[in-house]
Amino acid sequence: MMAGGNSAGPSLCAQAATVLPNLVCVESANGVALAGDIARAQRLLELSDAGVVRFNEYFGRQALRYAVAEGPDAPVSSESVAGLRRAGFKVVLPWVSAKVYREQVEKSIRRGVEAQLAGRPQEEIDATVQEAVDRQMKPATLAQVDLAAVSHELGHYWFWQGYWPNSTLSEEKHYGGPSPDWLDEMSAVLMEAPVSFDNRVKQFAQRYAEYRNDPQKAGENTRLTLDLINFFSEKHPAHLLVKQVNQQSGTEANKDTLRVISGDDARKIAESSVRFYLQSAVAAQYLIDRTGDRRVFAKIANAFVRGETIEQWLASKEPKGNLPRDLKAVQADWLVWLDGRFPAEPAKAA
Repeated sequence: MMAGGNSAGPSLCAQAATVLPNLVCVESANGVALAGDIARAQRLLELSDAGVVRFNEYFGRQALRYAVAEGPDAPVSSESVAGLRRAGFKVVLPWVSAKVYREQVEKSIRRGVEAQLAGRPQEEIDATVQEAVDRQMKPATLAQVDLAAVSHELGHYWFWQGYWPNSTLSEEKHYGGPSPDWLDEMSAVLMEAPVSFDNRVKQFAQRYAEYRNDPQKAGENTRLTLDLINFFSEKHPAHLLVKQVNQQSGTEANKDTLRVISGDDARKIAESSVRFYLQSAVAAQYLIDRTGDRRVFAKIANAFVRGETIEQWLASKEPKGNLPRDLKAVQADWLVWLDGRFPAEPAKAA
């Protein structure tokens, strides 16, 4: 089933149907969304096209043509992903349906519950698993994930393949494409729906308030949140920590191999990654505010394409508004900006 497409040539959905003929397809001028039913496909298209608007807003260029493909009963195969690329969709995002996601969540939860309740009646184990799964699978929660994550993941691809079209992923060099990891992640965070982006800013503000109230009690991740020099140079925490875990377990990282990381390792990866996302959101606001340019990210990306570093771009003659011209000055200015961006609440009278 197809919807949309008024061009003289084959519609985008007709092109996608040569690869995934059994999925419902809807299209816009920007790309297609494929799913098990038209309502779901339409929702994925709306989320994707909203990201297209934001990509133009922050990078000043058209996002590459995309295909978001969600198999209702199983993930879309890598062969289908490759086929969609050959059909003209430069960016292909395989998405997981609620049914498939529930199955994955249940498997993960069941492992933990069975270990904790070993020897207990199977009925008790099953009931505990279902209760935990139901908590994670609330429709409102899934809707929030879609709202943030669909355009976020597309943003990674639009940025990487838009600025480095002939590059391939290097697992050893970077978490994503050829860009430094901070701009790669920032490009994705900027693509999120405003409510999702604003939530990241609120979380940052909470951490900043905790730090300001008692710096001595702040954890490492909170302290790193304020370190912009480190942010501009570090690898994505998730990639770095996963690589460390793999090395410690005597395994070589392989993007085609699925590993389950749990316990303290999973907690560290999650905490560090969240910090990186929050910092990406607020650092983006800082760069816009100080340069007075909502498309400053395109200028930085072009500098990286030319082979420059962030230090070289800062020192260049390209206009940058009130942004300082070296990293130490940027760090000092960032802290001043944070005090103004998140003012301390006045002390309450006794």
